Amino acid sequence: MSKSRQGFTLIELLVVIAIIGLLSTLAVVSLNGARQKARDARRMADVKSLQSAVELYIGDNETPIADPGTWALLSSGLLTYLPGGAPVDPGSNEYAYCVDANTDKYLVAAELESIDALASEIDGATNYLVGECVYSKGSTPAGAVNCDDAGAGNINGAAGSAEGSVFCMGGITS
Repeated sequence: MSKSRQGFTLIELLVVIAIIGLLSTLAVVSLNGARQKARDARRMADVKSLQSAVELYIGDNETPIADPGTWALLSSGLLTYLPGGAPVDPGSNEYAYCVDANTDKYLVAAELESIDALASEIDGATNYLVGECVYSKGSTPAGAVNCDDAGAGNINGAAGSAEGSVFCMGGITS
């Protein structure tokens, strides 16, 4: 009588579990990268729509919204041009709206999670001090807005606070 084999050996089960674990890890890692890119794409779209709303406001009023004081007041001032109000970051970062009353120039900025060079936007240090800015999360930082790419930028002026590239639209004051 021969003994028939039923089931799997312990070695076979461990190999299958290891393969499933490896595939799951790879899927999670690639999914996190895709989520990060999606949040950054939304941030860039939000900045562009906010800039468009400010440009429409300037077209009607000949000047950008002068220091609105808070993000909520900025949002209510742009309701005609942005029916949903000023956007809020999809993660834990902030958006900034800065205005220089002396030159009627403004800047809209968002910190991105990725550290990439970006095309078709403002790069480099600006002369906007954070006191001339309102922030979507209501912070009151110190320093100047920096629109650098490749991880050197920040919108809250604090040294070492950069999360990634900073996407800026508007105008740089001199």
